[in-house]
Amino acid sequence: MPRDQTIGRELSGVLRIDGGLADEGLLDIYDAADTIYGLARATNIITHAFLNKDQIKSRANSVQGAQTFIQSSLKGCFEEKFEVHFENHAIEKIGSSVLADNFWDYLTWAWSAAIGANFEPQSHNLKKIIEKDPELTLVIADALETPMQRLHRAISTDSTVTVTLNRPRVGDKVILNHNSLAFVSIRETEAATSYIEGNVTKFNLLSDFGRMYSDIEEKTVSFRLSHTDERLRSLCIRSMQEMVDGMGGKMQFKVSRVLSGQEIVKRYLVHDILPPR
Repeated sequence: MPRDQTIGRELSGVLRIDGGLADEGLLDIYDAADTIYGLARATNIITHAFLNKDQIKSRANSVQGAQTFIQSSLKGCFEEKFEVHFENHAIEKIGSSVLADNFWDYLTWAWSAAIGANFEPQSHNLKKIIEKDPELTLVIADALETPMQRLHRAISTDSTVTVTLNRPRVGDKVILNHNSLAFVSIRETEAATSYIEGNVTKFNLLSDFGRMYSDIEEKTVSFRLSHTDERLRSLCIRSMQEMVDGMGGKMQFKVSRVLSGQEIVKRYLVHDILPPR
């Protein structure tokens, strides 16, 4: 295939699976399929966000400003080498000299957030992004939840397996194991719902997804509406606007909780909202 003339630079990474049958260069075919799919989604979501002002396109298959590829598997082990080919205009916007370090810092931060691991940003660019929008970490983590579940497929089959994101010639950046599997695994609890008090901090009308400050949790928690309802949407917007205007925006939210395998509240499903009387 002729080289795309818009492509100006390529960066590569390695996804390595260790333990169990992977040490013999084998993997259950469904485990392998889920792993590759998870890698594709997780790489594309973050690459697009990196190049497009942190815009999350969790349902899009393409990346604006780059193309992602996977090379043929290496015989005798289970490693998958993937490549991100950046277009010239994207490189010019970020800067060729800092592209690699900035991208890997962004990718490592995103994957770490998705598995609940601590990560201290190294690049000035990422530090500025997080300082400007501290809640972006939650958005990234939620967007990567399903891809990360796919990437953990082999670990769910054999708890001795680990999946490692490696930067060639630098070292391992993120390691997935049975502990991170517990974090990305979700289970819905509370068939009975309850009311909690809080205020919306962000809300997306297209996805019915947002974040709220939960008084009972004393922290910001992601949420989505359990069903499309214009009244609920308008109350979310009202709560958010009142919070911005310094009026609190407190409301009563009828929610059920979604917990991780570690019993951590990952998000709420909002079934109803009652404005203050």
